Amino acid sequence: MPRQKPIVPPLKPLGSAKDHYTLTGKSYDTKTLKVKWTPLKTLGSIIMLGTPYAGLILMVYSSGLKVLAVLMIGSAVLIGGLVGLLYYLNREELD
Repeated sequence: MPRQKPIVPPLKPLGSAKDHYTLTGKSYDTKTLKVKWTPLKTLGSIIMLGTPYAGLILMVYSSGLKVLAVLMIGSAVLIGGLVGLLYYLNREELD
């Protein structure tokens, strides 16, 4: 004998108002931090991000994967060059 299907009650609206599906409340205020990049902050950021990456490159190179190490160095130079190019193209001229 086949199993009986469960009885599903008909759908009811969530509320009596027409706008019961709209969200209420205020928008979330995001706190964005604008960093004023000084040469010292730039150098510190490069050191903090570059030291682990340089260690990883040395580890890969010493394990015998010279092609991968060259690709890692090349990708870092390419990304750095693109970031520098974007910074150069988007800089604001001082009058």
